[in-house]
Amino acid sequence: MNREKSYLKFVRITCLVISTLLFLAIHNEEDHVSTVNEDIMNADAKIDRLKMLYSNLETTTSVRRIRTKTRYPDGMHVPFLLNNRNMCRKYEKISVLVMVHTSVGNFWRRKEMRRTWLNSSHYSPENLQVIFLVGTTSNKTVTGLLKNESKKYHDIIQGDFVDSYRNLTNKGVMGYQWITENCMNAEIVIKIDDDAFINFFKFFEDFSFLKQRKRFIFCNKINPNSMPIIRQNSSKWFVSEWFYKGRDTYPHTYCSGFVVFISTDLIPALYQAVFTAPFFWVDDFYLFGLLPSRVKNVVHENFRGNLTFMHPEGLKCYKELKRKCKYLVMPARDKELDVMWKAVIADRHQSIYGNYYMRERFID
Repeated sequence: MNREKSYLKFVRITCLVISTLLFLAIHNEEDHVSTVNEDIMNADAKIDRLKMLYSNLETTTSVRRIRTKTRYPDGMHVPFLLNNRNMCRKYEKISVLVMVHTSVGNFWRRKEMRRTWLNSSHYSPENLQVIFLVGTTSNKTVTGLLKNESKKYHDIIQGDFVDSYRNLTNKGVMGYQWITENCMNAEIVIKIDDDAFINFFKFFEDFSFLKQRKRFIFCNKINPNSMPIIRQNSSKWFVSEWFYKGRDTYPHTYCSGFVVFISTDLIPALYQAVFTAPFFWVDDFYLFGLLPSRVKNVVHENFRGNLTFMHPEGLKCYKELKRKCKYLVMPARDKELDVMWKAVIADRHQSIYGNYYMRERFID
């Protein structure tokens, strides 16, 4: 009997001990799980704070303005305000496209140029087309007159930049873009200033071989390191020390921009080069020197012997020698245009259709 009581007491004590141990084990597990959960929550909170921190950094970086002195021509991306894009598309082939840098207000000069040496009907069957490149003006009257001129002649291309001397680079880049997009059916492109005059009879008779050349520029050529960079700030051609710092001369072959003959295949390459060539306001060097230097296998050839910058000299030559005069290019502006035109056509015969006979069709 005593043994049974002792055994039962032992069993109860054993059960109590086991129950106590189980309770302690379960309590410790709950504490452990709670601690782990708190650690996880704390870690999640830290991650969230880091995410917020990096998110703020990314936002700040994405909107931070990067300050740089590098500027690229406005003409590479500004919209056309006047764009006669269909001018070339109605022709299968254009013999010559003349790209004229002109000031907005030179209405009468452009009219005289169209009437005389830029009148395509004078050179039939050759097809000569012209575009006049301009910027903007704050004069509303002039702007209105320019729109009317564009509607009448369909040859004005206007970019959204101020028409000024130091924006001539933008004007030239705009011309490269327009030709690339709208007039690759031209056999040759000729860039001129609006005080230039080309004897196209002489061009078609003696220089038409230029239309067959590739990656070619024919101009009043200026050799590298031969033209000084003007640093005197009183000069019209002043160049800041920020440009070509430490240099006294222009480093690349380039052209006087008065008249420049450019093979059409080169135009898109010159336009693409704009995207890697920082803006430089001296347009002759930028358009015909810096950009070609970034294109492979470009050849500059000199026509200096067929050029005069003196109007009286060119006029005298044609009055005395007529078609035997050597000059292909000479200056003429405003009233000089009519005088020079009459001297050039003095010994040429005009057909009933308006065109003048050239050498191979000339009748004595």
